[in-house]
Amino acid sequence: MNKGLMLNDRKVILRFIQRAIRESEELQEHVVSFKKGDIIFNQGESLHYLYLLLKGKAKLNHTRTDGSSLDLLKLIPGHFVGLLSFTTGNPSLTSCIVQADVQALRIEQNEFEQYVNDNPRLRHPLQQLMMSNMADRFLKNLELESEMSALNKKLEKEREDLKEAYEQLEQSYQKIIHQEKMATLGELVAGFAHEVNNPAAALIRSAEALKENFKDLSISEPLAVMFKNGLEAGPISSSEVRRKMLEVQKRFPYVEDRAATRKLAQMQEEALAVIDSNRKKIPITQLLQQFEAGKLIHNIQLASARIANLVKSLKSYSRQDNNQADMIDVRTGIKDTVLVLTNRLKFLDVNLELNEVPETCARMGELNQVWTNILVNACDALTDGGQISIKTWNDKKSIFVKISDNGPGIPVDILDRIFEPNYTTKNQGAKFGLGLGLAISNQVVGKLGGTIEAKNNEVKGATFLISIPITKC
Repeated sequence: MNKGLMLNDRKVILRFIQRAIRESEELQEHVVSFKKGDIIFNQGESLHYLYLLLKGKAKLNHTRTDGSSLDLLKLIPGHFVGLLSFTTGNPSLTSCIVQADVQALRIEQNEFEQYVNDNPRLRHPLQQLMMSNMADRFLKNLELESEMSALNKKLEKEREDLKEAYEQLEQSYQKIIHQEKMATLGELVAGFAHEVNNPAAALIRSAEALKENFKDLSISEPLAVMFKNGLEAGPISSSEVRRKMLEVQKRFPYVEDRAATRKLAQMQEEALAVIDSNRKKIPITQLLQQFEAGKLIHNIQLASARIANLVKSLKSYSRQDNNQADMIDVRTGIKDTVLVLTNRLKFLDVNLELNEVPETCARMGELNQVWTNILVNACDALTDGGQISIKTWNDKKSIFVKISDNGPGIPVDILDRIFEPNYTTKNQGAKFGLGLGLAISNQVVGKLGGTIEAKNNEVKGATFLISIPITKC
């Protein structure tokens, strides 16, 4: 047995133990079997045996005081069953139910030490499996029952809000199409519905991923800090991530997974310090999950707010309300848009050069749609490894935002038409152009007194240059 074997090599350890059992008649006598639906032990029982799952599947279920039950953990080969009660001598906090026929190595409590001494080559693998911190995970899952319930309710509310937003959009549409400007307003509604797809898709993807992260969510202090850092995390340019990855690899040499290293490179120092000081107490994968869960919740909040702003704008237009603008920093909207589009941008090299610019009077939600339309166009035009750069600067009168990519560029014969309403190249097989999206972007910028221009780069790719006047509300 390799003494340097890592704790997460459960499959390797399990194969070693299974081979040892096959070679020992004495060990084979300790192997027991259970059928699907069997209960290995019930909640509240004092356990005299410890089970090591060799084959099959089982689950741990906790019954609450109100009679409802909660599935806490799915058990697969390599998991110990009854470890918490076995080691503490306390009654079991859960029931263990077989989900697929099980074979397990049963170890009697009063013979455990002798059992290990008689089988010295099993001492190290058994110790490694026990150190997988199963007991801590059981306790944390029980403590988190109420927290998980509250978070699931919050997630359900977000879904209901999304459903309500779509219903409000449909109601507004029915009102608008009966007005005198039915054709124009109908086109506007279609444009809004088109733009809702981007943040709605981001919300749904984040919500599905969030459900998986919630399974291991913890309220203990280190994990809470990681969760908080995820909630507050902002986008980082690809060049900055690459630079920090080199630092992270030196600081955390035991992290061999490149995906995990990339996540670490996106964290602030506070989160990195938590991982550094708790890596021996809490699995690093669990700490990373909390950071990712925080980021996903932040994405949901951004996407939900985007949808609500779209619906509010449509309702306001149909009632002829005055939708007031605010003094905003355009860089905030750009950062939020990059964060919402993380799933579309994750395989691209995104460089942000967001120089300080003054605030101006505008509607944040409308400008966010401009950034979204242009970035989605770039994503459609680029393959994995493509580059997008976003730069901001200003002069005395205007704020400038330049968004460039190194894709195939815009076909010359349609360059002058991409901002026309209802003009799209997608049904012609081209990779560039949203049609309604760019037309709406042009209208938003024009309403502010600004301009939006598109041109092809000298080498390859396309560039959009947006100018926005600096004004006071």
